[in-house]
Order: sequence, then structure tokens, then C-alpha cells
Amino acid sequence: MGDLKLAVFLAYKTIFKGNRWALVLIVTVMSLSFANLLLTPSILLGVTDTVNRQQVETMYGDIVVDPPSDDYFLSGANEIAEAISQLPGVVGVAPRLNGSALIEFEWREKDSVLDKGKSGTWSVVGIDPGPEADVTTISRNVVEGSYLDASDRDALLLGIEVAGGEKAETAAFQTLEGATVGDRVRLTYPNGVQREYTVKGIFYARESRADRTAFVTRAEMASVLGRTVYSDRASQILVSIGDPDAGNEVIEAIRALGIAGEVRSWRDYSGAMAGVVSSFDMVAGLITGIGLVVAGIVMFIVVYINVIHSRRHIGILRAIGIKRDVIISSYLMQALFYAVMGIVLGGMAFGFGVQTYFDHHPLDLSMGLVTLALQPDIIRDAVIGLIAAAALAGLVPVLSITRQGIIHAIWGN
Repeated sequence: MGDLKLAVFLAYKTIFKGNRWALVLIVTVMSLSFANLLLTPSILLGVTDTVNRQQVETMYGDIVVDPPSDDYFLSGANEIAEAISQLPGVVGVAPRLNGSALIEFEWREKDSVLDKGKSGTWSVVGIDPGPEADVTTISRNVVEGSYLDASDRDALLLGIEVAGGEKAETAAFQTLEGATVGDRVRLTYPNGVQREYTVKGIFYARESRADRTAFVTRAEMASVLGRTVYSDRASQILVSIGDPDAGNEVIEAIRALGIAGEVRSWRDYSGAMAGVVSSFDMVAGLITGIGLVVAGIVMFIVVYINVIHSRRHIGILRAIGIKRDVIISSYLMQALFYAVMGIVLGGMAFGFGVQTYFDHHPLDLSMGLVTLALQPDIIRDAVIGLIAAAALAGLVPVLSITRQGIIHAIWGN
């Protein structure tokens, strides 16, 4: 106990009775290193969370009910949707009729039938506007005009990458080159049905596939398909749940209803985006590891310089009979003190400064508004890594100096 008290005393004197600017510098460096360990992976995880959220909110909902493998449509879609909506945890159910069409803008101005003009083939989805708004955010992402009404039969919504214009990121020739609200467009469906619609609204969902989609009402799509039976059929039924972590339980509950169809999580549809998200996770892990190495090196350099300047002091302590283990312990305590102060102050600066700023001013990227996603394992790894780096930074230089002879430590020869 006496040696421990002496080590604490020596560490206290060195920290608080030494150079105040050195103390401020070391703690500042450690605080910034810790904040950096939290910031970079939090941004990358925020990007992956945004990508995932966009897919859920614009394309798939949390759960997708598909037709059986040997059919193209779910029969009795309205009854199925009603049954699913009664399940605990379900907050929205939206049947969809999926299709595609050749969409033409300003087709009357074309010189001949061989002139492509302003046209292209895109997905066209029939929705029930009310239920759809309970599952996806399309209705809240309308940037021009207004959302569809249940009674609309000659109106449609266009994604920004279909309509084109200044806000579109797609090359102009791959869009309708500036269709706006109130313009007329002509759709030619695969079954040969050709209809004209008024552009009622343009939406910007920030999800590339959603923004390359046009929406009409499900009643209109059933009419295009040509048989009244399609009014009670669906290509998919999207389900939104209140607690994303309860997805598996709700999936099992839906399957227990005995629906003639396939029930899947949205993650089964993420496809190429899952690879992108996985790549971001790998990059986040790599950058975190590099950040820990950099923080350790910085810590080592700062503490090493401090120890080198204290070499004569260490030699004098040994000359007056202070044990080598006590000196080593005192410098280890100093390094751990710097690390703990860096963690506390860096964590406060990150939590009350950086994270609060991003909460109010998220990054406006093409895939959406990105905020920081701080996970407990990121904090844990940063804390453990910084403390380990501090311990090594405190031990290595002082072990080297205490192995030297007393005279050499004091006089340097």
C-alpha cells in the first residue's frame, strides 16, 4: 500500500505541479483522438442507416407479402390486407399492383413514329393512396403539385428521375427532360393499352429506384389490366410495423394466417444495396482500427516526449531510493489519467457538441439526410482502444529509461 500511495503521489505531482500547458495539450490531444474515434464510424453507420431507412420507407415497408411462386398476383388482396392490419404491431398495410409502361412527354411534337422524343420505359405502380401513406413516405416527399386521391383515374405521380429537370441527377436524355405538374403524358402499357394522364405531383424520395417510378391509383391499374378481378388482386402487399426489432415475430404471425403467398423481410429485397451497406460496415471497421492505431501513436509520442524530458527526474528518484516499480506505476497512472480525461472530455464534446449539431443539421446527401448513428460497441471499442494505447504509451518509454543506469539517466552519458 505504501508503494501504491507513493506512485499516486508522484503521478499527482507530475500532472498537476508540472507544466500546465503540457497537461492541457495532452488532454486536448486525447479528447480529439477519442472524438475522432466516435465521429468517423458514426457518419458511415449513419449513411448505412439512411440507405436502409430509405428502402423501408419508399420501396418495401418492413415486411413484403408476395404471391406464391407459381402465380403473379395475390388473390383476395383486400381481405388479406384487412387480416394483416389486425395483427399486433402492424401500423400500416398497402397493397400494390406493379407494372411498367412506355411514358411519353410532348409526343405530339414528334416528327415521326420513329422519333423517340422525350420518352422512356419505367415502373408504374398502382397504389391505394390512403393505405400507401401509412406505409411509405411517398406522400410526404411530393415536392411539386400534390399527392394522389383515391378517386384519381387520369392523374399520376412521377418520380423526380422520371420527370427530369434541374433537380434530377439522371442525365437529361434518360428522363422526360422536364415534365412538370399539369403536363400531359402518355403511357403505353405492355398489354397495348394506351392512356393519357395529367402529372398531378412530382416526388423526390432520395431512393434511386423509387425516384424512377410512376404511381397511379390501384383502381386505374386494375382498369388497365382489363378485368374487374384485378381490383382485388395485388402484386405485393407492403406491411409497416411499429417496432423494427419485432419483424420476425410479425412475419410468423402473418404466416400463421394461412395466406397463399410468400412472407419476407425487406432485407431479402435489398440485393445490391445490401452489398453497399456491408461495404460501408467494413470501411467503418477499418477506419476505426486505423483511428485506434493513430490515437495510440499520438499518445505514445506525447507521453514519450514527456518522459524523455523527465529522464533526469526519474534518475534522481531512483538515486534517492524510489523503487523502479513505483516509478513505472506512477507514469502508467499518468497515461491512464490522460486517457480517462480524454474519454470524458472528448465524449462530452462529441455528445453535446458534434452529435447535437448533426441532429439539427444532418448531412444533405443524395441518398437522404444523414445523421450520426452511434452504437454502444463503437463507444466500447474506442474506450478500450484508447486505454490500451495509453497503457502502452505510458509503459514503453518509462521501461526503457528505468533500465538505464542512474548516472546515465541523470547526466545522459
